Formats: sequence, C-alpha cells, structure tokens
Amino acid sequence: MDRFECWDAVEKRLNSLTSPESLSGLVFVEKVFEELGDPSRFPAIHIAGTNGKGSTAACLDSMLRAAGYKTALYTSPHLTCLGERLLIDGQMLGGEKWLDALERISVVLKKLPEVRLGYFQALTAAAFWLIEREKVDAAVIETGLGGRLDATNMLRRPLLSVITPLGMDHMHLLGNSLSEIAAEKFGIVKPGGRALYCGGEAALNEQFRRRCAEVSAVGEIFSEHCRIAGVQTSLDGNRFIYASPRGTRRCFVRLAGLHQPENASLALRALEIISDKLPCDAAAMEKGLAEVSWPGRMEVMHRNPDVILDGAHNPHGTAALIRSLKALYGDRPLSFVYTSMADKDYAASLALYARAFPQARLFCVELEGAPRCENAEILARTAAAFPWKREPLAVKDPRTALKNAMALGNPVILCGSLYFIGTVRRRIKDDGWL
Repeated sequence: MDRFECWDAVEKRLNSLTSPESLSGLVFVEKVFEELGDPSRFPAIHIAGTNGKGSTAACLDSMLRAAGYKTALYTSPHLTCLGERLLIDGQMLGGEKWLDALERISVVLKKLPEVRLGYFQALTAAAFWLIEREKVDAAVIETGLGGRLDATNMLRRPLLSVITPLGMDHMHLLGNSLSEIAAEKFGIVKPGGRALYCGGEAALNEQFRRRCAEVSAVGEIFSEHCRIAGVQTSLDGNRFIYASPRGTRRCFVRLAGLHQPENASLALRALEIISDKLPCDAAAMEKGLAEVSWPGRMEVMHRNPDVILDGAHNPHGTAALIRSLKALYGDRPLSFVYTSMADKDYAASLALYARAFPQARLFCVELEGAPRCENAEILARTAAAFPWKREPLAVKDPRTALKNAMALGNPVILCGSLYFIGTVRRRIKDDGWL
C-alpha cells in the first residue's frame, strides 16, 4: 500500500464513522470525549480567526520545536493527505496510528448509539486522542470553523487563546456581520484563561474586552501593545522590526507575503505571554521563524517565470494576497489561474483582482472530482463584469491553463481554493507539471 492508498484507507474509515450532514454543537462531542477519558488535557495554544491562523500556528510550532519542546500541530484543511493535519515534532504520524485512533472512536460510538459525529468532530476526537498518547510538551491547535461550537473548543484550559484577523467568511454558519462572526471566534476565550486578539476596528476590540470580562479572562489586544515596522518583503520571506512590552528586536520569517510579519509577531507575543509556562529564549524564536514552513500560502514552486501557490479563498484573504503581490511586483503584468468553490464569495474576490491588476490575464479553471467547485464558464462570465483589459478565459483543465499562463512569461499566481492548491501542489511535486 503506497502512502496515498494508506491515507485513502484512513479517509474511508473516518467517513464510515461520521454522519453526512453537518452537526453543530458540542453535546455529542462532549459525550465521546468523556468516554475517551477527556483527551484534551495537554498544554495547548488554541487559535481561531478568519485568515492567518494557520501561519500563526506554524510559527508557534516552529519556535517551540526550536526551543526543544516536543510539539503537536493540528491544522486544517490538509493539502494532499489527511496526515498533514496533525504533525508531531514537525512530522506526520503513520496511517496505522490514525487507524488505531479511529478504531477507538468506533468502539466509543458503539457504546453510545444515540451519538452521531460530523467529519471534523470525529477527526478532532481522534487527533486529540493521538496527541495525548504522544506525550507532547505543547500543542498548537487551530479551529476548523468558528470557535465557540468548534470541536477543538473541547480544550477546556488552554495556556492561551489567540484570535487572528477577522473577516467575512462562512456567513451561512457564523453570521452575516463581523460582530456575529467575532462572537463565534471569541468563544474560544475560556473562563479564567488568557487571551490574545490581534486587534481590529474599535467595535471588535470592545467586543473582545467584553468577552474577556464576562468570563474573567485576562485579555490583550496585540495592536495596542505591539508594533511592526521596517518590513522588507521578498519571495524568500520578510525582515521586520518587532516591538513589544518585552523590547524591540529585528526579525526574519521565512514565509512570503506582506501579512506574514503580523502573523509571526502575533506568535512571538503569544510566546511572551506564556513564557511562565513554556519558556522560549530569543535564539529559539529567531531560529523557529527562520525555519518555519507553511505550504500552499505564497509558496514559490518555480522561478523565471515565478509560479506561486496561494490558498486565498475569501475576500479578506484575497486582499492580503493582493497587497503582497503589489509589494513584490508593483504593476507588472501577472497571470492568475483561478478557481473557487461555488459556496464562496468569488465575485467579490474577482472584483478585487480586476481592480488591482486590470492588465492581468485570468484563466478560470475547474477542479476535477470536486462537486463543490464552480464551473469555469460561470467563473469567467462573473469575472467579465469587472474591469479586466483582456477577456477572462475559461480553461477547464488546470494543467493546460498553467502551461498557457507560463508561456506568457509573467509571474503566475494559482489561487482561489485550498483544495485546488493542494491538488496542484501534489501534481507539481509528484507528476512533473512544471
């Protein structure tokens, strides 16, 4: 059995244990965790937010490993195989360990016939069970969706709850205003705990303070206590100056994208806040940021022409990607190879790209085997309503679109969906697409 067959077996077993419909609430999850002996007692940093939470989590994990801690990193979604969602000391566990964990979940569900779990709920229960058995010193746990009712919110006493930038996404589940979405994300702030919010508009900052006061948590707003300056960005990463109550330092994070200094600095401040629990010296922080990896986010796959993968899949992420591309390329002609899941606000993202890069060539594609993916013709027609200088093209096959885009000789940006990025990344690495 090759590695992908192995993970296909894990996926098949996971799907056999879960309910096809989305199940909100934690009542069933709580019953499963109780039967499992509450596998959530490990030291953890819990992260929610709309964008940047994965990069922030990766920075935290890398710095903690550089300090000598044994870590767990739980993130979602995966790009190429399910095992990427849980890394122990930076490495995937074997598929057999996942199958053992899912067998344990199966036994519990047989004892609780009234209980049904959704995909992410069962996955999280299995992941937490594995983390407990790996005896880690620290776990960095990213929410799947929202926060208050997310399965990861079974973490009852995290060392710190961190909230990254908030934007409009998953409105059908989280609410139709930033305030409603924030209420779900701030739901990871625990009674008597500690919390760090990156900061946003004044109303959101006040909402965070109210949440902390309601549960007697000690909260801090990053933007009110810390500063980032002197950012020098390139495809190799970002240099910047970070100032916090602990002092000022020059930093380098090996992640491309103009937003990464903010994510890295939020991670730095998080470690400063919990230094009484997980001491991490300046050398370890420096080493961790210099070695961090977060695939599929402003990831350079080829040079001359540059081919960049980025999972921006909502208007908030799109705006961040545009800022990064402007800093790197100015008004140079670009080519976009784009697709989107049909339930995303792709019209808003396409409008942002057209206004920022009207000279760009847009290739709209489809992701084979993904029923949620929007039709390439519909994407192209939607895009045509915006001010592109040249008509957007519908090219169903991503590889054909990539070849055509590269032939133009301009930087090529593949974006619009993390599922798409994961598929293309695998094909580039394993099937020689470039």
